[in-house]
Amino acid sequence: MAAKVQRMELVVSKWGNSLAVRLPAESARKIGVDEGDTLVAEVAADGRLILAPERRAIGKAESRRLRQFLARQKETMPVVGAMRRSTRY
Repeated sequence: MAAKVQRMELVVSKWGNSLAVRLPAESARKIGVDEGDTLVAEVAADGRLILAPERRAIGKAESRRLRQFLARQKETMPVVGAMRRSTRY
């Protein structure tokens, strides 16, 4: 069974030289966004505007552990130069 789609009316307002819409707090909570987060927008072929939160693949703690892990890795010999010097290139 398909999930129920929640519809809402958003009012377009002037913001400087641009136009803006305000996302109601309840809707922001439901999709898990907060002030400063980024939404990705798509315009469908039929003219619908689709907004979705931009998600990070990993959090700050995971990113820090990944950088520490990569810093401990040994640097290997570059292979591109050797490939270019070989007769098979």
